[in-house]
Amino acid sequence: MNTKTHTPTPLFVALLSATLSFDSAAPERVQLLPAGEFVGRDGRPGKGLTWKLSNTQGCALAAQLTAKHATVKFNFDYEHQTMQSAENGQPAPASGWCQTFEWQDDMGLFATNVQWTKRAIPMIEGDEYKYISPVITYTKDGTVTGVINAALVNVPNLDMSPLTAACMARLSASFEPTPEEETMNPVLKALLAGLGLAYTATEQEATAALSLIKTSASQAQVHADQAAELGTEVAALKAKTQSTTTQPDPTKWVSMDAFTQLNTQVAALSNQLKAGEVDDLISAAKAEGKILAPAVEAVWRNVGKADVAQLKALIDSTPANPALAGKQQSENGNKVVDTVAALSNEQLAVCRMLGQKPEDYLATLKASAAASAA
Repeated sequence: MNTKTHTPTPLFVALLSATLSFDSAAPERVQLLPAGEFVGRDGRPGKGLTWKLSNTQGCALAAQLTAKHATVKFNFDYEHQTMQSAENGQPAPASGWCQTFEWQDDMGLFATNVQWTKRAIPMIEGDEYKYISPVITYTKDGTVTGVINAALVNVPNLDMSPLTAACMARLSASFEPTPEEETMNPVLKALLAGLGLAYTATEQEATAALSLIKTSASQAQVHADQAAELGTEVAALKAKTQSTTTQPDPTKWVSMDAFTQLNTQVAALSNQLKAGEVDDLISAAKAEGKILAPAVEAVWRNVGKADVAQLKALIDSTPANPALAGKQQSENGNKVVDTVAALSNEQLAVCRMLGQKPEDYLATLKASAAASAA
């Protein structure tokens, strides 16, 4: 959002008309504005208002215009076409140029050393154009602050057409509506202001603003409906939560202490069942001659405590030894043959589970087999 540190004085634009003063040739000195207070022939700038240009202000204005147009000449055109070319697309040829201005006390502002174009001179001398119409800027109280350009015209009166009002934005960012706004219907004026539009707004601009308001209102209503639905759902959930927490059903809920006690009992029973199952599996393995030494039994019990399924797989993969000797007699002299040559996949899994090196476990198994064979 832009912030303004300085609010410029509001300016207005008006086209005035003054009679050209010359004998036979196009004049080099042309009066642009009178001194004192003055109005247009049709009463502009408005009821009870006047344009004002004192001697002090006029001297300052003449000096300002001379300095401003020292390099870029002041422009005279025809019928204010310079102001209208953006709208009608027609060229805006100059009728004359000047660079110096004078103020004559109690007389007014003059453009001096005016250089008329070759096309304009015969029109002026032939009475095809008889009046000069300057474009001025002024404050709300009517004080003249500048002259933008001037035109050859044939309507010796103030000319403030809608077209000129449309040009104001291009001439100065600080221009405000002229007193013409006072003639607008108060209701229409209020409606335009409510829409954030200037009184010069077109029908299309007003329609677009109304459409935007309708769209915004529709979206706001949708959001309001959604908020109402959400509020209803929240209220229902809150009521349900309060009902649940303040009035528990004793047939559906138990205390935390009772739940913890029950959970402990279930865990103890589960451990007992697992221990009994491990005992049964170890006993069956002994009966089949699969456990060759107490060290092997201890390892297998640890496996069973951790994972019964792993113990079952280990027992199933271990070959049975009905003789419980862990040895076989060879035909050439009763030589002991080691029945443990390598670890099975299940035995390797046991090593990983217990953090034991496979070679150490294999050595333990071989030692147990040798001891049983002795």
